[in-house]
Amino acid sequence: RKERTCVKCGERIRDGRWIQREGSGVLCERDWKEMYLPKCRRCELPIERHAVSSSDGQLKGKYHRDCFSCDACREPFPDKTFYVFDGKPYCAYHYHAKNGSLCASPACGQPIEGPCAVTHSGTRYHPEHLVCDDPGCDEKLEDYWEVAGRKLCERHGVAALTGSPTGRTPPDFTKSETMAAKRKTRFVDL
Repeated sequence: RKERTCVKCGERIRDGRWIQREGSGVLCERDWKEMYLPKCRRCELPIERHAVSSSDGQLKGKYHRDCFSCDACREPFPDKTFYVFDGKPYCAYHYHAKNGSLCASPACGQPIEGPCAVTHSGTRYHPEHLVCDDPGCDEKLEDYWEVAGRKLCERHGVAALTGSPTGRTPPDFTKSETMAAKRKTRFVDL
């Protein structure tokens, strides 16, 4: 039997597994796989059998089935649902974290899909979670007062501006009036 030597690594091929190259020489199986098979985007090893890829081109590269998971938390997609951001696969939570579409409410923090309330500064909320910052007030905010960084309903905004729980304006302006602004919530669909 003729002895063969891999033209890439120079090792003798002893197991009889080699591939003839066009032109001259042969490649050992390992070097052929390294040169010609697609590489998994996660582990960077050649993909010999089934691969996960995207038919629409949004997901860059290919993955071994076992390597296909969220790029941030590395958790698999048990229901086969995933999101693509910047050419990489993500679970719903990490996609929305990257996309800036997690609810800003400290009580929620979950992804927003569908109706979204956006404050003047661009902060996003589920519409039902954008409420007055006054303790105990759960009024949903469409038009609101921003006073010293707090989002307040009309009643609490006027009270904060006037320094009066009744909301009657005193004869002279208070300092908090210079730090206040009337704002309007934008509603969008994500």
